[in-house]
Amino acid sequence: MPAERINFYSESLLPIRLEGILDLPEGDPPYPGCILCHPHPIGGGSMDVPLLAIVARALSAAGWACLRFNFRGVGRSSGESTGGINEVEDVEGADRWLREREDIDGGDISLAGWSFGSWVGLRWAIDKGECHRLALISPPLIGFDFFDFLAEKALPLSTEVVIVSGEMDQFSTAERRQELARKLKAELHTITGADHFLYGREKEVAESIVRRWKLPGGPGSGANHPSAQTR
Repeated sequence: MPAERINFYSESLLPIRLEGILDLPEGDPPYPGCILCHPHPIGGGSMDVPLLAIVARALSAAGWACLRFNFRGVGRSSGESTGGINEVEDVEGADRWLREREDIDGGDISLAGWSFGSWVGLRWAIDKGECHRLALISPPLIGFDFFDFLAEKALPLSTEVVIVSGEMDQFSTAERRQELARKLKAELHTITGADHFLYGREKEVAESIVRRWKLPGGPGSGANHPSAQTR
């Protein structure tokens, strides 16, 4: 189905209006939902980066309704960037917007975040406690306090986690990725020869998430939700 441009509000004290793009799957609703979070805006991160668009299309083809959006201060989203401090409120707004739609299964919301977006998304998933599936793409394990945060808080055991990272990621090490995977009880998928930005490897990223999230009898397993477009 064609992508739909939408707007919603952050769960902040101030009225921060955020722009987003919703990709709906074929077949009959209600659909499971997925929130996609973009990289740091300082490096040009936005909802329009090719990797997120490819992941959104792949998950949509497999049965998910995917909402990617611009954090506060990015694109046409109002407000100012806070470097990840208050962006969790933006994710909460996206979650609320999805759950209020009649064509979305509000009891089945997942999240995929890339780099900065993985850091914000992980914090939301832990605070919310209702994220069914979590994909951390190129989590920046140098410069962000993932491990200090996880020393105090933990994901629900029911959250299914996959970490996708390049073998030569400039903002993490193999040891740190393995440690994060152990702490989160996550599947770690390393893309050989790729770095943090995963240029040219976007399809592999999308396929690894779809394979991990696609459960027997779940989204993408029936005739109405073919995932062949990602392969």
